[in-house]
Amino acid sequence: MASLVRVEDGAPRRTGSPPVLRRLPALVCLALAPLATAASQTGADAPRQLESAIHREFVLGDLKGAMEGYRAVLALEGAGREIIARALFQIGQCEEKLGNRPAAEEAYRRVSEEYGDQDPAAAARAKLAEWKEAVPGPRNLKFEEGATGKAPPGWNALALDKDKDFLAPLQRRGCRGDSCVLVQAPPNAPSPYGAMMQSFDATAYRGKTVRLRAWMRIEGTLPDDHGQMWLSVSHANRRSFFDNMDDRPVHSAQWTHCEITGEVARDAQFIEFGFMTFGKGRVWVDGVSFEVVK
Repeated sequence: MASLVRVEDGAPRRTGSPPVLRRLPALVCLALAPLATAASQTGADAPRQLESAIHREFVLGDLKGAMEGYRAVLALEGAGREIIARALFQIGQCEEKLGNRPAAEEAYRRVSEEYGDQDPAAAARAKLAEWKEAVPGPRNLKFEEGATGKAPPGWNALALDKDKDFLAPLQRRGCRGDSCVLVQAPPNAPSPYGAMMQSFDATAYRGKTVRLRAWMRIEGTLPDDHGQMWLSVSHANRRSFFDNMDDRPVHSAQWTHCEITGEVARDAQFIEFGFMTFGKGRVWVDGVSFEVVK
């Protein structure tokens, strides 16, 4: 690097590089350090990274961060087939919890077809079979079935089995009607998110316009606490319709009427809908209805 020229008393003199430029090699080394670390990771690091991603998914509730961790495991050269199969299966679990059915189905299918000799393959095949034999329509929309304090039948609380009753319990008090459900996120999660949903065969609704309605209110503790409802129409590898009320979330402690109307494509396979809570608050859900408009 050429040195700078300073003029004093009419006599030019050369000076050294300014401090920032002198520190450039050190800064470059610091910037490249993470790349060097990443490059040095091999299949031997896969079990530790998988464990870290699982912790992020189940303990911290950070689904997107967990998926980044699982994908990092898949990118490691030399990772064992068992580790890869588990990482793929967990990606499917995260996508399902986020309501992204096509991506979840693709992950499960890869596990089943490419890693059929590994333990997660049985669970992946069971999940695909469950979806193939989807129920013909929605169930228990008024929450009339089920026991107080338990997850309502017909609905899938997106959580570990041991946590479902805690994260989506049926309520008989505080409701707008006779029964409702309280959806909440796992405690101590850095990006709190909770949800419940149901999925059914779209055959009877193909080529029709459908409408999902419900009453929601948020029992929040922070300004950003909010709830959302979603409706999705899925094909084998894509969505033809999706609305999650991202532009009109529910922030009110008062019962709020929510509505989503969408078209079901003539080749649609599944219809899914559900309710989400974001933040430390709890979302109350009551009076759900699903109907054909035309």
